[in-house]
Amino acid sequence: MKLLNSTLLLLPLLPLSIQAADPTSPIPATPQFKIEETLISYRGIDEQDYLAFPSIIESGKNEILLSYKRGEAHLKDPGAVLEVVRLNLKSGKIIQDPIQLGIPETIMQMGEWVRFPNGSLATYIDAQFIDDQGKHARIGLQQAISIDNGKSFGALKPVGEIEGIEYGYLFDTAIVGKRLYALIMTFEYLAGGRRSVDALYTDDNGDNWHFINNLSQEFGDIRINESSLLPYKDGFIVATRGYDNMQRLHQVDLEFNTIQETNITENTPAISSYIGRPRLFTYEGAYFLTGRNWRGPNREIPMELALIRFDPKRLEVEKLYVLDNEERGKVTDGYYPCPILVESGGKTLLNIFDYRALFGNPPDIIRMQFNSSEFLR
Repeated sequence: MKLLNSTLLLLPLLPLSIQAADPTSPIPATPQFKIEETLISYRGIDEQDYLAFPSIIESGKNEILLSYKRGEAHLKDPGAVLEVVRLNLKSGKIIQDPIQLGIPETIMQMGEWVRFPNGSLATYIDAQFIDDQGKHARIGLQQAISIDNGKSFGALKPVGEIEGIEYGYLFDTAIVGKRLYALIMTFEYLAGGRRSVDALYTDDNGDNWHFINNLSQEFGDIRINESSLLPYKDGFIVATRGYDNMQRLHQVDLEFNTIQETNITENTPAISSYIGRPRLFTYEGAYFLTGRNWRGPNREIPMELALIRFDPKRLEVEKLYVLDNEERGKVTDGYYPCPILVESGGKTLLNIFDYRALFGNPPDIIRMQFNSSEFLR
């Protein structure tokens, strides 16, 4: 996704002294150019002040739709809603009154935007409830459709079963031609009775979905959760977060059969666990993965926002950057990033929309901006 003609109104931070590091080093690099702003703050709000899990999609020139959870906690907060705002990228201001999507006594945990090939728009929500044992569980993936580019939304409706499987959490989508591919997770207590991340497709803009492959099985019977995909050659690159605290990159064909794969946690000293809510993108022929990272054994270094440049041919890490919390401060929740490239003043800026909680306070929704050319060196 690439937006044009945006102008920055903020000043850059002073250059940092650490330069690009070798990926085999335990000390990653920090960008020389960074600006940051709080877009939506928990401060001054007495209830439902936990703002988390942003998702973005282009909605016009210099603007995006931004959704996020508005609730009381990271988990287990019935009544949490998905809030949607329209944001002007040039000014950073909200230009449309917030819209809230929710179901009484249900948790709208994660929303993910989908723009179909015909231009129609939908948000798919990981809807949860608290069961009799006090555990959170999915009620089945919910969708809300907008026919006016996000100015309004239809009622939340369950997606329902797809070829005998009910899904709970949609991670990412990609369009090839007029076909839209998606990575979606199902759970053992939903219809179908298994926990896996599956690849699906739709040829009719979401009216009907079809199963392609069970990626948990395809990738070696590994338990995986949040995943991302990016078109590459005659297939895709897929990034998977493992329940075994491993982060992997996989190259697959259009049927999601494995061509090659790499465990970058094992091969990169500065990555000691999985990458939280991984997101893939490409810029000027370079390939990137961003998400929450930990360094050091037993996560002794506080969570950071990482940017990983990798070689798509060998699926090897080329460079690793810390985009946020290089100071190792007390970040208590955060870093589910949404990247987007924005043209501004003759430069391409990497915009990262994210959430971040400090010192145990509720999170803010923030935007960080970086000079993208730094990450090509």
